[in-house]
Amino acid sequence: MKALLLSGVATLLLAAPLAAAPITGTFAITGVLQGEDAAGAPARLADAVGLDFCAAVSGPCAMSAGVGTGTGAFMINDGVTGVMPFMHGDIGTVRDIAISPFVGPVTAFLAINGLTFDLLDATVMRMTVPAPLPGAKPIDGLFINGQGIFRLAGFDDTPGTFTLSTQSDGVRLSTAFTFSGGGAALPVPVPAPAGFAVLGLGLAALWASRRKG
Repeated sequence: MKALLLSGVATLLLAAPLAAAPITGTFAITGVLQGEDAAGAPARLADAVGLDFCAAVSGPCAMSAGVGTGTGAFMINDGVTGVMPFMHGDIGTVRDIAISPFVGPVTAFLAINGLTFDLLDATVMRMTVPAPLPGAKPIDGLFINGQGIFRLAGFDDTPGTFTLSTQSDGVRLSTAFTFSGGGAALPVPVPAPAGFAVLGLGLAALWASRRKG
């Protein structure tokens, strides 16, 4: 009886014209990435020409050969809103990218449960905080602001925005990243140089406190 009911509903929907709607909502993801040089070898964020997103969302980083040629994994965090077709803990794929310069568009930069995000343009900001103590390494920070198109069956292709941020102490080159994004062309704040410097000072203080501990 249940199968017959579902079949009837599907027939009714197909018989009537569908009015598509934009994709709305927000989400955040995390994962692990590795800066890479022109040869595809591991590099500091300050020197990287590409970002290689690691194959797993935690643990050692398994890289892809070449710059901007492979894919990695990301995990959905809490805070999903709107019509996004996923929940906390779901795993998706993210494509490696060239960042110096950015080379786009990147089709299906993000893909998860039928939702894709084509990355059309990206602005990359970097900073390096000098070593806070003798014998320490500089701290690299990377921030990316991007725009693109979200696609999901049954919805209009929708302009969207995203931010990605990460930092590394120059020793552990594989580093966690955070990403936030959403449909309907949500505004994305771009940190001013002064604000970015404050972030760097905070990272340096954190490094120093861990060293003392």
